[in-house]
Amino acid sequence: MTTVFTSPVSTIPMHSTPATAISGKTPIMGRRAVRFILAATGAAMLAAPTVAQEAFPVEGYWLTNGGKSIVELAPCGSSHKKLCGNVVWAEDGDEGATVLRNFRLAGSKAGDLWGLGKISIDGKKKAQKGKLTYRDDTLRVSVCKGTRCKNQTWTRPSATMTAQIAKNDGAE
Repeated sequence: MTTVFTSPVSTIPMHSTPATAISGKTPIMGRRAVRFILAATGAAMLAAPTVAQEAFPVEGYWLTNGGKSIVELAPCGSSHKKLCGNVVWAEDGDEGATVLRNFRLAGSKAGDLWGLGKISIDGKKKAQKGKLTYRDDTLRVSVCKGTRCKNQTWTRPSATMTAQIAKNDGAE
């Protein structure tokens, strides 16, 4: 007597089986078309010119606490990931000094909170850790040691002051 074993499944789908036989639905595009579209999209992305990143709202000119100087906040070097601040006008003639260094975006991508940077304010030579908070067109510059913080609130200079700075920058 011979025993015959039979498989409980009558048909086994193979890789060459059309999608309609497995799912009952007709595919819109074949695999070759999808691969071509993906390859063409990737090539187009590589060939496209890079677009400069938009500026964060914190970038630009700031009138320091007391109005004794104006600081320009801009990307450090060619990297848009860090912000630096240089004095562009000072009552005492100390233009060119870097007062904010290497601030990195902290928190949201909106550009309203920056940290892990160094601040040199109030004429101190040694830079201290600090943070920047942008809200309602004002900039809060904070230097903290432990739980004690010193804060300054910077505002935007008037359009006349900004124009004067730009005029002086072009004259040099």
